[in-house]
Amino acid sequence: GYVNVYLVIPSAIYGIASGKLVELGLQNPYSVLVPDLINASLARGRSGMMGEGKNIWPNVHIEDAADLYTILYDAIVANPDGVGHGREGIYFSENGEHTGYDVGKAIGQALVGAGKGENPEPTTFTKDELDKFFGGSDFFGSNSRCRANRARSIGWNPTHTTADFIVSIRGDVEAILKKTAHLP
Repeated sequence: GYVNVYLVIPSAIYGIASGKLVELGLQNPYSVLVPDLINASLARGRSGMMGEGKNIWPNVHIEDAADLYTILYDAIVANPDGVGHGREGIYFSENGEHTGYDVGKAIGQALVGAGKGENPEPTTFTKDELDKFFGGSDFFGSNSRCRANRARSIGWNPTHTTADFIVSIRGDVEAILKKTAHLP
């Protein structure tokens, strides 16, 4: 019964998934963090953030995260004893960090650009808004930090950056606006 355990822990994943599972409706093409913030911002008429937006989270593009699984698998097959497992088998996936303010500002700019907002500057979600949109939780306002040193040590080399993440938010806003335009 000894089994080697490997754990991949993604950070805030961004990018819109595609492929057969998405086409069949079996896979959600969106992450959770940014779409939840976009939907709440749309409902309140202005981009929002938790607290002052000084919280820091790591980010990783969906393609880079998927690459880590492949690279880890290939490394295990090639040299099972040479790849950390168990306590040494925790592999974070991140390629940069962002603040809540950065995300809120990008959402605000996209909303203004789409004619769904008048001011790109995010404001703090009120207690009532936290209750309404996030079940009372300010979890997205917490800090979540990691470094993908172990993942990089087995050859993972992510290419998408935090700047790419911030730019991608406009596409997320546009996709959500398109999706909600068809709702009654």
